[in-house]
Order: sequence, then C-alpha cells, then structure tokens
Amino acid sequence: MKVLIVGAGLTGIVLAHRLLVRGADVTVATSLSSEELRRGPAQMTQLTLPTALGLERTLDLDFWEKEDHFFQTVSMITRLRDGAEFGFTGNLGAAGAAVEPRVKLPDLLECFEDRGGKVTISGITLSDLTVFTRLFDAVLITVGAGELGRLFPADPSRPLAAERQVVSQVYLRDFPEVAGAEVEVYSVATGAASSSEVYVVPILTSAGIAHSVMVTARPGEDNPLDLSAYGRRGNVYALLAERLPRLLPELGERFNSATLSDPRDTLLTTVTPVVRTPVARVGTGFVVGVGDTVVTTEPRTGQGWSLSTKSACFTADRMVEHYNQHGGFDEAFFTDTFTTLWNEHIRHTASFSHLVNAVHTGNVPPELMAAMATAATDQRFANAWVRGFDDPAELSRMLPMA
Repeated sequence: MKVLIVGAGLTGIVLAHRLLVRGADVTVATSLSSEELRRGPAQMTQLTLPTALGLERTLDLDFWEKEDHFFQTVSMITRLRDGAEFGFTGNLGAAGAAVEPRVKLPDLLECFEDRGGKVTISGITLSDLTVFTRLFDAVLITVGAGELGRLFPADPSRPLAAERQVVSQVYLRDFPEVAGAEVEVYSVATGAASSSEVYVVPILTSAGIAHSVMVTARPGEDNPLDLSAYGRRGNVYALLAERLPRLLPELGERFNSATLSDPRDTLLTTVTPVVRTPVARVGTGFVVGVGDTVVTTEPRTGQGWSLSTKSACFTADRMVEHYNQHGGFDEAFFTDTFTTLWNEHIRHTASFSHLVNAVHTGNVPPELMAAMATAATDQRFANAWVRGFDDPAELSRMLPMA
C-alpha cells in the first residue's frame, strides 16, 4: 500500500507512523522542514490525554518520558453571570502531558524519516494532487487551512458549537503553582453577553518546563479578554497582565509574579469549530481529509490533539485491514470510515462542545448546575467528570449533553 500524506501536523505524523509500522510505503509532504518547525512561531497549546498518550507509547513515540511535564489533576472553576461559583478538582486516573508543537512535531517528523519513512519538503497544489491520485493508493490531506483545506465543504448535518473564538496565549517561567491542581481551568463571565476560559497547563518547551496560559474568549467589545483588535499577536503578555487581575485576581497575581519565557512565546489567533465532508474529488481521482482538515475542535474542550491521535490511528488501522482484504480504496470506504469515527468518537466531542458553549452563552441547563454542585462535594463524581475529558463518551453518559 502506497500512501501520500500531505501535512506534518500531529494527525499527519501519527498517521504516517501508524501506517509505516503496519507495513505501508508512506510519504509525508510538508511545506516546512523540521528545523523550520522548531524556529517557527508558537502554536496553540494542546493536551495529550491518557488514552492518546497510550497510543503514542504503542508507536514508541514517548520520547519525553523522563521530563517533568506530566499532569493528572485538573481543577475546574466556573463563575456564572449571577455571581454563582462552582469549583472542584478531579483526577484523570492516569497521566496526560503537554509538549509544545515546536518540540513535538519536528521530533516526530525526524523519527519517521529515521524509521524509513519518506519526507519531501514541498508545498502541494491542487494541480499536484491530480497527478498524485494516480501514483498513490491513497492521498490523505491533514492540513486544516489554505487551498487544500478548502477542498472539503462544511457538513451542516454534523455541527459543532460553531462559535468563533479568540485565542491568546503566553508561556511563563517561574509560575507559582497551586497545590493539588496541575492543570487549572477557569470559566468566567467577562461581559453582559461574553465569557472566557483560561487554561493553565505545565508544558515542555525547548528551554524546559514552562506554564502555558491560554485564554479562549467569546468575541465582543464587552469582553476584555477578546484581544483580536490588537493584531495577530499584539502585546498579548502585557494585555493579559493588565486584564486577568480584574477578572481572576488570584490568578492575575500569580501571572504577574511570573516572567514571559521568550517574546516569541505568544499567540493570538481565531478558531471557528467546524466539521467538513471527508472526501473531495480532484480531477479523475479523489483525496481524503483527516484530522484538522475535517474536524476543527472547540479549543475550550481541550480535545484537539487527543482526537487527532485517535483519528489517525483509527483511520490507519481501517486502511490496512481494508487494503489487505480488497487491494484498494474507493470513496465509499473513506466516507464510511469517517462515519464510524464520528459515531464512536467525534460525536461525543461535539456534544461536549455544545455543553461548553451553553455555559459560555449563559444557557446553562439546570441539570448541569446540579452536576457542578455535586462535583464540588463528591470526589468520585469529580474524578469521573475529569476522566470524561479523556473519553467524552463518559461525559455523555453522566452530564446533560446534546
């Protein structure tokens, strides 16, 4: 089986490794070399939750096991518009981790090549794809934007909570930690019709352990954490240092006692969650979207890289099994593969997305408020809630999710 993967984000690289170890002839086409990835701008912090971390270990991709960047406890604090506050800390039951993309992606890409995979540093155009569909048994697109990303139209039958969000982020050194809470998540009303979420995550960077402070803000002039008016990155660190203390005084004080790790370690971007159709015609052939290309997840749920890893392994395994039995692929196979993936994994993440969106738009179901109150007093329930981040299907069973 000869496969071309376009894109070297996490989905593309894990997919490449999984196919390679199962005997496929795999080529990864990427517009950036590993060194260019290392020197590039900061990317959004992503969590690798326990199940995804386990999948990485099965592929011998656990290069950072000796580093002190793992987390297991998650603190959740929600402040509603009426002043009510709910808080609890739960245990994942196993370790998760965060490794910054400028470390993880180039390391995995170089490892893929060392293990016999092929890497070509080249931008791929639509006209290139018409040729490649004739040269490869499958062409998989794992880029989430640009000309190739636009090949795949949105699928209105599978909506996420498609609310545009403004994401701002910094990496801090010497950030004071809270005892018993390795990851902190704050959901807070920031205006009459606006809410924001703040993630504090220990993260492994090229310079060692730092803390990522990532803010996702519902856009609006009344939201002080919507920094979109200040350019692509703007002065994110200074703005957060000024505004966080007004909304979250204790967190703001800790923020201001830490230091920015590097001027490059800031991010300001926008994200709109969406699900797209997985197959697109190109000339006389077709290409397949995988990962970010077809599912842009809700950043407030922290599901991005975990879902990418699950999707990559699921897709690779189905491809190998089908090819060994039938010797080739058609569009129906990939459409069915995505439908199965949706039913088994993605739809639960979509429900989680709708639940989070309800909190941020002030439409909190009474059942959810009751569950928050229970989590604050029942440690087993709090642990189950947090473990549901690793498996959103569990959240679907225990919380009022659409």
